Amino acid sequence: MELQHIIEAILFAAARPLSARKLAELADAKQDDAKEALRILGERLEQGSGVMLQEYDNEFELVTRPEAAEAVKKVAKDEEYGELTRASLEALTILAYRGPMTRPELEQIRGVQSALILRNLMIKGLVELKEDERLGQPTFAVTFDFLKHLGLRSVNDLPDYDKLRGHAAISDMLDQLNPKPADEKASEEIKNNLDV
Repeated sequence: MELQHIIEAILFAAARPLSARKLAELADAKQDDAKEALRILGERLEQGSGVMLQEYDNEFELVTRPEAAEAVKKVAKDEEYGELTRASLEALTILAYRGPMTRPELEQIRGVQSALILRNLMIKGLVELKEDERLGQPTFAVTFDFLKHLGLRSVNDLPDYDKLRGHAAISDMLDQLNPKPADEKASEEIKNNLDV
């Protein structure tokens, strides 16, 4: 697959602006090659597509064309006010009990790609992007609006919050993405042996 197509797929999945440096890193390419691929991608999209490559402050994003604004508004309105899908409810529940978490962490638990679900939940105002990063990725968490819809003071008021937040199977899945340093593992093993 050509680099321009890989970068196009990355931008589509990310659904947010990314720098040329980050795109090169994600595509496992040189930054100059990524910049050239972005130029080619931009030209190709200009020749006839409902999306275009937008650049601002050396960051790039795939966005819809202004000519399609009316149709896109209908979709966005439907996304905002439509019912939550089963997949959206699943992602929302995981974020409520285990968040904030990165998209790869959410995908590790769900077992499927979750970029579009996160985008839809953000459009509905139920999930927000947080400033803190883990694994070089931004984190996502439920919003105050989510709590308001459920009539809760905090996520701690969710049913069985403590039990489900600390569920061992979920912790094991997340540990696969966040391996502990060797010395931390060794001290944990010693502690476990002492507890026996």
